[in-house]
Amino acid sequence: MESQIKKLQQKYWEGKTSVEEEKLLGNLLANEADKSPAGIFFAALDQRKKTRADIEFSMPKTKKRFLWQFSSIAAAIVILISLAIGYNSYKQSDPYEITDPQEAYTISMQALMMVSAELNKGKTYSSRIEKINEVKQLINK
Repeated sequence: MESQIKKLQQKYWEGKTSVEEEKLLGNLLANEADKSPAGIFFAALDQRKKTRADIEFSMPKTKKRFLWQFSSIAAAIVILISLAIGYNSYKQSDPYEITDPQEAYTISMQALMMVSAELNKGKTYSSRIEKINEVKQLINK
């Protein structure tokens, strides 16, 4: 018996015992608590296990948790409102939409005439530049 306890103790201090062997060693040494330091050690471990289960911890509630919940609810409300506004504006028709074909033709012609007039202005300036280029070529020859 004594040799078995010594072998188990040696394995325990080397860290090579299994859980069952540790329980067996604890039971064997608990009976000899008054005789050896290892017995006192295992008796103290056993007592500590019993008192450890009785301790309860309670974490105080912090303001951060309330703030986190409040901000997440506010963010969800903002997202819902923005989605509703976006959907509503998407459903509305374009105020500049033209349904009459004759009116569309008239507006298109006006736009084309405006572009044409601006292009014609550019053409007069380009004719002046052409004259300057001709004079430059004569000078360079």
